[in-house]
Amino acid sequence: RHEIDVLQSLGLLSITSNGKLVLKQGWEKHSPQMVLQEMKSAWGSTVDVHNLFCVHDGIKKSLERKWEHVVGGWRFSSLEEDDGMMDDDEELVLEEEEYRLRKRIFTENYNDWVSEKSGMGEFGV
Repeated sequence: RHEIDVLQSLGLLSITSNGKLVLKQGWEKHSPQMVLQEMKSAWGSTVDVHNLFCVHDGIKKSLERKWEHVVGGWRFSSLEEDDGMMDDDEELVLEEEEYRLRKRIFTENYNDWVSEKSGMGEFGV
């Protein structure tokens, strides 16, 4: 239940009145950078041509159409269906340097937590 709550709070999922989980309108814009990085390195359509990761083609195509990997990060482009024009106010850029910093901090904190728990279990510290 926690995972569903997180995905819902991120704006990726919504729950219909009959309890069915569906992708929320505009979910692509709310995709975490971690998902984009994984798509680029593991399960994107150019990398995982045989779909070994079993990611639905609709999800792949939608993310690849909305997000472009550029030097130093990711750029979200919102093309309006009506006129094909991009609204500059809608452009969103996620920087890889900030992602690496956040990942490093998370990893360090997690390793510290695991070491602390391991030490308590092994040594009673």
